[in-house]
Amino acid sequence: MPWDERYAFRDCPWCGLTNTRLETIAIDQQVVDKWGKIRSWATLGCPACGNAVLVRHGAQDSDDSKAYEVVPTSSHAKTVINHLPEDVARYYNDALLVLRVGVPDAAAVQLRRTLEAAAAHYDIREKVLMKSIERLIDDGHVTRSFGPLLHHIRSIGNVGAHASDERVDQETAGRALRFTTQLLRNLFEVPGELKELTEGGATVRSK
Repeated sequence: MPWDERYAFRDCPWCGLTNTRLETIAIDQQVVDKWGKIRSWATLGCPACGNAVLVRHGAQDSDDSKAYEVVPTSSHAKTVINHLPEDVARYYNDALLVLRVGVPDAAAVQLRRTLEAAAAHYDIREKVLMKSIERLIDDGHVTRSFGPLLHHIRSIGNVGAHASDERVDQETAGRALRFTTQLLRNLFEVPGELKELTEGGATVRSK
C-alpha cells in the first residue's frame, strides 16, 4: 500500500520532540476537492504532547508512496533566523534545545544570555541587563514597543537563574522565546537582508 510507515518517524511540529516515531492513528482518510480530486491523509499522534499531525500521502490503489505535505509545518522553521552572529546563535539554540526537552527554567536563562550577547554586538555591554535594554531602545536599534517584552525576558531569566519557589513554566518560556525570535529578526535578519540587497546592487530602476 502507498502509505509508508517510515513517514511516521519525524520530529513533532508541536512540541519539538525529536528522533521519535509518531503513532499512526489512521491512514487513507479521503477528502475530495472542488474538482473531484481525492486527497489521502494520514493522522499521526505525538506520544509526548498528544497533538495530531496530518501527512498527505498517495492513494491506496496506486504505487505512489510519497509524503507530500505535513500539517502543521515543523516548528523548527519558525525559529530559523538568518544572519544571526555565531555567539548569539549559540545561546538562542541552547534555549530552543532545553525548551524542547521540557526544561523551561534553563531556557529562560539562555534567552536572557541571548539578549546580553545581542546587545554586545551593538557595543552595548552594561553591567546590568536592564541598562543594556534601555540603550538598545534609546539608540534606535529597536522600537520602544519592544521595551516591555525585553524586560519580560530579562525578568523570567532572573527567575530561572535563582533557586526559589518561583519557577518558569513551559508556556511562559515559550512566549519569551517568541518575543526573542522577533527581536533577533529586527536586530540581525532585517539589517542583514538589507545589506545583501545593497551590496548586490539594485536591479529595478524607475522608468
